[in-house]
Amino acid sequence: MNIILLGLPGAGKGTQAKVIIENQRIPHISTGDLFRKAVKDKTELGLLANEYMSKGELVPDEVTIGIALQRLNNVDCLEGFLLDGFPRNIVQAQALEKHLASEAKKIDLAIYVEVDENILLGRATGRRICSGCGQTFHLTSKPPKVIDRCDSCNEILIQREDDREETVRER
Repeated sequence: MNIILLGLPGAGKGTQAKVIIENQRIPHISTGDLFRKAVKDKTELGLLANEYMSKGELVPDEVTIGIALQRLNNVDCLEGFLLDGFPRNIVQAQALEKHLASEAKKIDLAIYVEVDENILLGRATGRRICSGCGQTFHLTSKPPKVIDRCDSCNEILIQREDDREETVRER
């Protein structure tokens, strides 16, 4: 099954994705995760994407499309996938549709997660990520046992640049 999961940052797409991918046994493809990995790996597209992400701006379509479609070519996507946050606009949707048509595939389901803006702000700004293992915490809904430390590996918890209030408001 090929699924698209849409919604604003902090809407809960990642949370819903976990339930869906476990049930459907398909990979979760988050453009945000793809961007962060490309930035960490210092790829050409990652460095370009980081210029926009660090300012809270959307990454240009050509970069987003390239990274997303490249990921869909991996063997684990042969039986389906869940796209999280892609496509974000008509240009990206048309590129995805063209790519899938070239492989005689289609989107089976699109889900939009809608949440009040104030709730989104609280969710995003309270999120913390482990600098070691990547586990996610939230200051109010899933706090760590020891403040600013990961429950699993005891590494420092960080707030991603794109989860800072000024960046979230811009997005």
